[in-house]
Amino acid sequence: MNAENLSEAYYLNNEIKELKRQKGILESGAGLGVTIQSTYQDNAFLDAIRPHIVAKLERRIKEMNAILVNLGIFFS
Repeated sequence: MNAENLSEAYYLNNEIKELKRQKGILESGAGLGVTIQSTYQDNAFLDAIRPHIVAKLERRIKEMNAILVNLGIFFS
């Protein structure tokens, strides 16, 4: 890995950790609140969109992992 990429890799790794933390919270059924024009949505609405948000976080994690691989970081 190029030493110049070390800072970017460190930043991406921290972002991945945060996304994984958020994903874990959402998967547990907590931590989600949605408003539409300042009106909070009910639990049925949240349960309907939760899987889509979890999937989006997973895609972002995979994208960042791919960037790390391009920087020369390999996962075992």
